[in-house]
Amino acid sequence: MASRPLRVRIRGIYATALTQLALEEGWQVVQASAVIADRFGLPQLDVPPDATLKAGDREPSELVVIGYTWATERILEALRRRLPYGFYWVSRLPLHATVVARSLGGCRAEVAGAEAEVAADRCPGEGEYLVAGVVRPGVKPGETPRLSPGARVLGDYAILYEAEKPRVTVSEHVRNPARRAELIALAADYAARGLGVHWRSSSRAAPREALERELRSLEERLGEAKKQAAEMATRGETGVVTTGETVAVIRLSRPDKEILDELRSKTTPTMPWHHAVKSTAPHMGQIVDYAEKLPQHGVEPGKLRLALLDYLAEKLNAAKTIKIIHVKPDATVLELGPAHVLSATREGDKLLITLERRVRSHGVYDGLGVDKEPGDRIVTEIDTSTWVVKHTYYSPDGERKGTYYNINTPPEVTDTAIIYLDLEVDVVKKPGEKPRIIDEDKLREALEKDIITETLYKKALEEARRLAT
Repeated sequence: MASRPLRVRIRGIYATALTQLALEEGWQVVQASAVIADRFGLPQLDVPPDATLKAGDREPSELVVIGYTWATERILEALRRRLPYGFYWVSRLPLHATVVARSLGGCRAEVAGAEAEVAADRCPGEGEYLVAGVVRPGVKPGETPRLSPGARVLGDYAILYEAEKPRVTVSEHVRNPARRAELIALAADYAARGLGVHWRSSSRAAPREALERELRSLEERLGEAKKQAAEMATRGETGVVTTGETVAVIRLSRPDKEILDELRSKTTPTMPWHHAVKSTAPHMGQIVDYAEKLPQHGVEPGKLRLALLDYLAEKLNAAKTIKIIHVKPDATVLELGPAHVLSATREGDKLLITLERRVRSHGVYDGLGVDKEPGDRIVTEIDTSTWVVKHTYYSPDGERKGTYYNINTPPEVTDTAIIYLDLEVDVVKKPGEKPRIIDEDKLREALEKDIITETLYKKALEEARRLAT
């Protein structure tokens, strides 16, 4: 590891920006796509990566890092430094590692303080110890790791594991039918001896000798893991026995995407909000692609941002209603609305948006401690250049009940939604009273759990204190 650069494979809508970042960090980009290889003049290195960095499959505003723990830790250190305004969620157990767990009964188990599910036809009794492989690592808060009985070991090309129903599987990314058949035949003897084999995507171009050598090495390592795990269980210990892969998910904010825009612009023309539009409004992606052709025909890049903001303002005014997407550090995604668009205008290089919602039920306004009543009106003011969304509550007869200043990352705006990361700490103000900060402890908790960076923590606190003075 120390004798060569970290090898990273990069995929998805942030590939150009992340490749630029990787090269600046001194990493080696392997298995690059044809577009990226051509754009950066990279050699085509079809060798196994130490980690993969890609856009989320289900949520394009997320980055996923998956790789050997040492590699993922290095990548996360760089990302926290370079992209400090997002939420960072890291797996509690390494994927494909062997662990020793203590059964809690009811197909639940505990591994070094982390509770996990056990996927088995017959789960061990409470208090029993079991050797298992991690098949789901549990990344976001509330996601529970999942274990499958039997030891497993991870290699560059394959995963070898104990299995009740031995079989050979091949990554979906190995698409050549002849290669898939060759890989299945190569591992057939191991399946016949009661072992499961999963060929990873890196196996698609590896020499046969390397694959055979790795299988032999993995079988030896599996035997050692079983022996070590049995000794731990005898001593009544739980913990991780073999190395696996650390998985991390980073929910990017608009400021993070703007940093990625700057990185991308070092290599190819990139308009402001490129990544914000591509990730939150992919149906508008062609507009971005077209706009990025215009500077070579004499259009000033700064005017493209103004044109995009004018376009969004027109779309919002025409839409009349919009959703507010509120993403919290615990990975909860709240959808507020639909809200009626009272106005959306461009002022300089920002949007000013005013929304209105009508209350239909009784309750209490959080933070303010004021009664919520049917017929109340909530007016929301959004300035896309700030870290605050302002909500003002009015009674049916127009009396102001209070104001809630939500501290969040500068919003992303599409033609259907306003999206931001909620930073927990907020400021509230009742009529005739001074503003006060609430939920500062929740912001601190997010920092202590390493979900947010020190940079983001200080920024949120600075905004709250400014509003409270």
